[in-house]
Amino acid sequence: MTADVVLVLAIVAVAVVLFVTEWVRYDMIALLILVTLAVTGTIPATEAIQGFGDPAVVTIAGVLVLSGGLYRTGVANLLGRQVLRLAGASAVRITFVLMMTAGLLSGIMNNIAVGALLLPVVLDIARRIGQPPSRLLIPLAFATLLGGMTTLIGTAPNILIAGALFEAGLEPFEMFDFTPLGLTVLLAGTLCMVLFGGRLLPRRYAEGSGESADVDLRGQYEIEEMLFTISVPQDSGLAGRSLVDCRLGLALGLGVLAVRREGRMILAPRPNFKLRGGDRVVAAGQPEAFETLRGWGHFIEPGGEPPSTGQLVSGPVDLAEMEVAGDSPIAGQTLGEIDFRNRYRAHVVAIAREGAVRRARIHETKLKAGDVLVVLGTRDKLQQLRYASEFCHIQRLTANEATRRYQLSRWLLRLEVPSGSRLEGHTLEETRLRRAFDLAVLEIQRDGKGIVLPSPGTRLKAGDVLVVEGRRDNFLVLDSLVDLELRPTAPGIGELESEKVGFAELTLAPRATLAGRSLKELFFREKYGLSVLAIWRGGRSYHSSVEVRSMPLRFGDALLVYGERARLRLLARDPGFLVLTEEMREIFRAPRAPLALSIMAAVVLSASTGLLPIFIAAPAGALMMVFTGCMTADEAYEAVQWKVILLIGGMLALGVAMQESGTATLIARSVLGRAAELGPMALLGGLFMVTALAAQFIPTAAVAVLMSPIALNTAAEVGVSPYALMMVVAVGASAAFMSPFGHPVNLLVMGVGGYRVADYAKVGIPQVIVLLLVVLFVLPIIWPLAV
Repeated sequence: MTADVVLVLAIVAVAVVLFVTEWVRYDMIALLILVTLAVTGTIPATEAIQGFGDPAVVTIAGVLVLSGGLYRTGVANLLGRQVLRLAGASAVRITFVLMMTAGLLSGIMNNIAVGALLLPVVLDIARRIGQPPSRLLIPLAFATLLGGMTTLIGTAPNILIAGALFEAGLEPFEMFDFTPLGLTVLLAGTLCMVLFGGRLLPRRYAEGSGESADVDLRGQYEIEEMLFTISVPQDSGLAGRSLVDCRLGLALGLGVLAVRREGRMILAPRPNFKLRGGDRVVAAGQPEAFETLRGWGHFIEPGGEPPSTGQLVSGPVDLAEMEVAGDSPIAGQTLGEIDFRNRYRAHVVAIAREGAVRRARIHETKLKAGDVLVVLGTRDKLQQLRYASEFCHIQRLTANEATRRYQLSRWLLRLEVPSGSRLEGHTLEETRLRRAFDLAVLEIQRDGKGIVLPSPGTRLKAGDVLVVEGRRDNFLVLDSLVDLELRPTAPGIGELESEKVGFAELTLAPRATLAGRSLKELFFREKYGLSVLAIWRGGRSYHSSVEVRSMPLRFGDALLVYGERARLRLLARDPGFLVLTEEMREIFRAPRAPLALSIMAAVVLSASTGLLPIFIAAPAGALMMVFTGCMTADEAYEAVQWKVILLIGGMLALGVAMQESGTATLIARSVLGRAAELGPMALLGGLFMVTALAAQFIPTAAVAVLMSPIALNTAAEVGVSPYALMMVVAVGASAAFMSPFGHPVNLLVMGVGGYRVADYAKVGIPQVIVLLLVVLFVLPIIWPLAV
């Protein structure tokens, strides 16, 4: 075993670990592999980057644009709806027709695009026949994977495998060489699902009758359990305040759906909507949070003079001004993001910027170089900040200067924890005084002693006197919230919908760049004017407004959204989200659908007859999609999955390294060569299972690149047809059924169907077994092993 072989094996092992654990994005893993191979001299640097100009990469990019053109013109949506209408109301018949339709469409379109187009159609069918979507969505996802095996352009692994044959000096697979085996696989997988899927597919919520929207929302999102009514007293301090100022979301984690006023229901009120005494607010969330706040009781304002800056700045406590340095790493971040108070053991009471003083919600203000922070802290901590490179021009500030320049005393309150309050024993962090009401506790006076700048974990006691910094108006809101009255009764879902207002489900679009960011970071409410009431993830629904807004989004999440239908239709045009309610879907360029179909037919015909090679026909067709108005140039760039292109380009370098270093030959001889000694079935079965297992956690394109040189070398070592073994790799690389992480189309349906990871394994294992049987008994008939 040479040093190059050892290095390549190590790179493969590290790559597999990174792919499985997802510690690093898969496109970055591929680039890391490419750079490592070039830097170590395993392959020449020029060969390392040749993968990006490989005909397979160009073909894949072109096919993605062609698929995007079919998507934008609604071809699959039109065909899918027409065909599925013929299926009637039988669940078995619908499953069969659905899978065959989706599979055949995936032969000419990207399978993710087919899944995204048919997803709302399938949801509507599920509601129409009274079945939970979980009975149909895994069949949809699996059908797109099965159908991708039917043509050369059906899926990236097929194109890459054909390219590997060409690079090896062999005649590559052509357009319909995959079709006989692919159709067999599609039919076998469909029959397996129809015959056994009913026993294996989960029922995440019960069937129902009547209005389908009611059934789905009540079942999956448990919406009736999260609705209740809050009564606003006639003399409430919240009267005349907007919903934003009332802080129902920040303080209680509630989403306001409607307000009943004088017998009239006002649906989806906007954030600037002002409450009146006597209003009844229909809210969604967890009533326990409301009851917890009521249990606090009213804070008591002790008599006497209000706290002054001089009283606060005494003993070891001091004030200072410090400027954010020009090259400070904290510039561009908020005080909350850098956790200023805990990180520096000091508290910012004001920010001076360009002659203006900022006091309200300053922990959410992004800092800029040159900002002057007014900081309260102990003298030793402030002294330490003089050595921090993040700040400059640090100077002490007297109490009189603070009062004169920043009116600090006007922002100080003294509050006492009432006797019998449920606040006793709770930490400052749990009170949410700072996050919900912008009230910062600067000191706790207890038993004649003062706890200066208490930590978030400090527990309160009855009788504690809190010196608080913040607007008195915010305290009055807190005081008024305690007087609200909870009424468990709430209107039915039907009362919350109208011609202009309604519910919709959405999920992240397959190519969205929003994963990992929260709704709060995306300014979702502010941007779209819609309320996200719940997120369905991992088989459960999350309801709290605070929790929902702060959860980083994941592929596979399903979001329940409420608001004006006009805004929902605008959201449907955002490429980052896929709206799953059929009536809210984006408007397709249906008049150009025949043109898009003609362009795709011309590409297929020219490639299959040899008039043009596929790596020329596909980009030419992509250009025609743009020139004819089936899609715009920007949409064409969006259709190309650039992360996949980077993945393939980098992985092709690894394929070259495996071939040139002899690694592929070593694996073929020591692993698959020994399997071949047990007979041809052992060889086919072993190659298929290794490939299929890898496809559950590694991107299918990467699996095809890794396994192709091994299959080619195995064929040469044991004297069998390379075409038969490469076809095994094609089937195995697309058999990503047992894990939702094996292919994006599985993640696409995960949240909407309410699936758990175990559901994919339960339904996917029989599919893999069926494909194994096809490989063992059908493939050798179509592609004989004899050379």
